[in-house]
Amino acid sequence: MGGPTVPYTERVHVTIKSGGAIFLNQKAHKIMGRPKAVYLYYNRPKDMIVLEPTEALTASNAFLLKDGQHSARLIYASPFCKHNGIRIKGTLQFLAPTTDAEGRLYLKLHETITVTRGPRGKRLTRER
Repeated sequence: MGGPTVPYTERVHVTIKSGGAIFLNQKAHKIMGRPKAVYLYYNRPKDMIVLEPTEALTASNAFLLKDGQHSARLIYASPFCKHNGIRIKGTLQFLAPTTDAEGRLYLKLHETITVTRGPRGKRLTRER
């Protein structure tokens, strides 16, 4: 059923791109406790990615959160996706990302929608 649209600043918005880049909006970053880095885990039976916040910036397995537009954060997780055999086509939005008391963010890959636009068509040109 349809309903009112929740304003972008009030909803948790998380996407993953085909290259493995994970996008967190400001609200998602805030509910995780505004970490500087995250540990990434993959639960194959549940088809779920878990982001665990950490301040260990020098750890070899911690992924840094890069600044994006409008206080958003990006995680370049391509090595993680390749290692775990996660293949994404287009851009997927997670429908119901959840957190726990420790600030871990749970992203279910089977609860996503495709938000990629289709291919661009040819531009129409007028002949003079």
